[in-house]
Amino acid sequence: MGDYKDYEKAELGDERLSKRFALLVDQLAGEPAVSVSAACKDPHQAKAAYRFLSNANVTTKAITKITRDVTLKNIAADKPPVVLIPQDTSELNYSNLKATTGLGNTGKNKSTWGVVVHSAVAIGETGGIYGLLAQKLWTRDPEDFGKSRARSFELPIEEKESFKWIETLENIGESFPEGTMAVHICDREGDIYELFHRAEQKGIRYLCRRAHNRAIEAEDGMGKLNDLVSSLPEAGRIKIEIPRDSHTKREKRVAEVAIKHGKCSIRKPNRTVISKELPESIEVYFVSAIEVDPPQGEEKVLWQLITNVPTKSFEDALVRIQWYTQRWKIETFHRTLKSGCNVEKLQYDTAKKLEKLTAVYSIIALEIMQLTYIARTNPDESCEICLTEDEWKILYRAAKKTKELPEKPPTVYEAVVMIAKLGGFLGRKSDGFPGVTVIWRGLTSFYTILDAMPFLS
Repeated sequence: MGDYKDYEKAELGDERLSKRFALLVDQLAGEPAVSVSAACKDPHQAKAAYRFLSNANVTTKAITKITRDVTLKNIAADKPPVVLIPQDTSELNYSNLKATTGLGNTGKNKSTWGVVVHSAVAIGETGGIYGLLAQKLWTRDPEDFGKSRARSFELPIEEKESFKWIETLENIGESFPEGTMAVHICDREGDIYELFHRAEQKGIRYLCRRAHNRAIEAEDGMGKLNDLVSSLPEAGRIKIEIPRDSHTKREKRVAEVAIKHGKCSIRKPNRTVISKELPESIEVYFVSAIEVDPPQGEEKVLWQLITNVPTKSFEDALVRIQWYTQRWKIETFHRTLKSGCNVEKLQYDTAKKLEKLTAVYSIIALEIMQLTYIARTNPDESCEICLTEDEWKILYRAAKKTKELPEKPPTVYEAVVMIAKLGGFLGRKSDGFPGVTVIWRGLTSFYTILDAMPFLS
């Protein structure tokens, strides 16, 4: 399955540590839903893994650096014209770990403890996964609980948690192949004037769903962006696929949306603390997508996007909408970390060690997503693009419960369905394509079978 040789190049101060890192990723990938000791199989290997995670030279920064390097290598090999970089924040709940030190508050409940993770992944325009480009893990100071709203007008952006959006954008920078344009995709939390300014300064592209009805420069002085959008005629309509949202109970559906687009200069916010060095206005392009006749009882789709990528036609606006639909990949990534790799069920004595393990499991979560993507987009390709000959033969026999083998390897789609069936997928016509959760369950069962083969042969 995965080849983790590139991870032996991790800069951990000792070649032996780097090799141990690559081995640990391989071991955890074999059974992503079990404990470290169970995944390592051998008690000596488990002890070595725990020593590795306790080593001061092994930091989340060093782990995320090598994952970034591997991702950039993948991009350089493919040389796509556009790479999309959705970034977002999630919270890992470890409230049950009463003896773990260093945890901080998460969510709105003071008794909820855990770790915060902000990640950025590299995605192709059609959804292909290149890998992880940035990840920051931290814990909030319990003394700051409930103060965020009050402090928002008192602190410069560099001292706010929201600085994570700008920090991620700057840390990734423009380290991409010539001819490849990277575009950061942000949800409404990333609607920050300082982010737009930093991006302009450094020549970085972004596409952000706006949260604020920003003041703009208008012919008669000052205006509001919503008013400008309302005054424009429709440029056209398209149908887009809206994914299922477990939080809002929204089911997957297709929505027809009316598109408007244009260009304006947004004004610097009038906040108590804002740098005097910021320009009074920033020129941006905007795209509006509003659902026409949503189903009864459903909240209509309303996307208001701003970008510094020139958007001068209806066709340009459609591309920006398509880009934004790839933002859900970052949510899928965090969901795979939680439900696929079970990172919230990890147990360790310090928050720092939990952060290191989460960084390692992030590599595995993206591999699961990549396998799912390949099966969806290249279903008729031979499964040997992701499985060795021995692996697909063992998989076929295990899933089909037969000793007979086909004359040629199964397709990627057939192999993924067989893996999913090992994880409980029924494969009925009404079931559709297996999702990442049932695929990781199947992978766990499959790796257990692979591990047992030497003893059964």
